[in-house]
Amino acid sequence: MINKAVARRYAHALFQLAQEKKILDQVQDELTQVVATIEENDKLKSILEHRLIPEGEKRELIKKSFGQFLLPETLNFIMLTIDKKRETYLKEILGQYKLYADEARNLYRAEVTAASQLTPAHVSDLESKLSKLTGKEVKVTVNVNPELIGGLIVKLGDKVIDGSVTKRLEMLQRNLKSINFTVSGVN
Repeated sequence: MINKAVARRYAHALFQLAQEKKILDQVQDELTQVVATIEENDKLKSILEHRLIPEGEKRELIKKSFGQFLLPETLNFIMLTIDKKRETYLKEILGQYKLYADEARNLYRAEVTAASQLTPAHVSDLESKLSKLTGKEVKVTVNVNPELIGGLIVKLGDKVIDGSVTKRLEMLQRNLKSINFTVSGVN
């Protein structure tokens, strides 16, 4: 829980700076690249997460690795996280930053789970319907789970719409179990 609170606070500060300077997208893209690189490189990740390695060495490593590719605001933010011993929260900070940036863009992200891959036309239709439902632009990410048998599960913010065949079968089974059957006319 503390991790989320820390991530939210740092992400909000970065978001406010980026919004003020009108660099929301660039900061998000750069931070996404930095986090992806750290996650993919075990050596870099272990250095940044190691508590006994001095901040100066970590700062130098970040400067050499990313300094020439980042806006000063993004680089300074990463340096601040190192100075405050919060560099291990960069992934969570990025997630929170994306939420703030999407809200500023009037954009929702929906996570859809389907039994099979959806066609681009189905995804576009789903985005259109969800946009009408929410009043905001909706971008859909599709995950495939063959265990659903059919239908969709849509997660939009903190709401979940379960329209899967699996869920409907569970509900049918529950309803059938609750019915008391009596047999008449049998000796």
